[in-house]
Amino acid sequence: MENRHDSWNDWQNQRQDNLNDFQQNRDDRWNDIQKNQDDRQNWRDQNREDWQDHRNEMWDYRFDRADEVWDNARDFYDDVFDDRWWGALGWGWGFGAYPANPWWWWRPVGWGGLVGWVDAITPDPVYVDHGVTVIYEGETVYVDNQPVPAAEYTAPVVQMAAETPQPPPPGPPAEGQTAEWMALGVFALVQEEKGDPVMLFQLSINRQGQISGAFHNALSNDQLRVAGQVDKKTQQAAWRIGDNRETVFTTSLPNLTLDVSTVAIHFGESRTQTWLLVRLPEPPPADAPKKAPEMQRVPPPVKPIPKPKSDA
Repeated sequence: MENRHDSWNDWQNQRQDNLNDFQQNRDDRWNDIQKNQDDRQNWRDQNREDWQDHRNEMWDYRFDRADEVWDNARDFYDDVFDDRWWGALGWGWGFGAYPANPWWWWRPVGWGGLVGWVDAITPDPVYVDHGVTVIYEGETVYVDNQPVPAAEYTAPVVQMAAETPQPPPPGPPAEGQTAEWMALGVFALVQEEKGDPVMLFQLSINRQGQISGAFHNALSNDQLRVAGQVDKKTQQAAWRIGDNRETVFTTSLPNLTLDVSTVAIHFGESRTQTWLLVRLPEPPPADAPKKAPEMQRVPPPVKPIPKPKSDA
């Protein structure tokens, strides 16, 4: 624990000037981004320079926002999603039994690891950039600037998450046993503009593309199970919290390999918002050298986005 705190202190010292600048100029930067989004009808073409400038400004803001999340998250997630946290839950993993790595659930994974893990998934990663390459406007979704009815684009993947059975909690394999789950890591769920990182996800995936894990609210101390599924053809990932089938979270599976990514939150059939998922760094082993965590600050590549279908 001491090593973890020392690493965070080093990171904070390195990024403090940038954090101060972001917080002082947040409102102006966000207003400019919102204005550009409102005016996007005039420059939808992704090959245009003004579209590229807008996307770069958006991602500069998102990365600075993620720095702020990292700076604040240390106040909310101590001892969350470790072996003892899971063991204390009535539905949790391995009550009374602890793995060699108590932070197994925090491990990040790259796309290559997922392709080798999830059966029959399309190997070429497709990243979804909600708010830029996928934009919800009422009953229409603009996918790569082409209008698609929201019911056609959204309904199949939302229904998939709402109907998927609750999988068992994820955990590392027992000694000598084959692994059933791969950890995707721990993510803070935050609004893009501002707000404290009090809502946290741990997400894991099995070879069949089922999503399991947990949701933790640091303010209410709610701990709820997560259930979801990946559409292997389109790489769309969708999940719900507990028994709430009216609110569904969707993103692409490759997005969950990034330090910062977007997620669409569908509130029933009529309202969708774009939020951020910010990966929280895996705690270092107690005997590891002290090292400040590093964030990958590269926007995901823009590739054509396949349309989700109901047959996962």
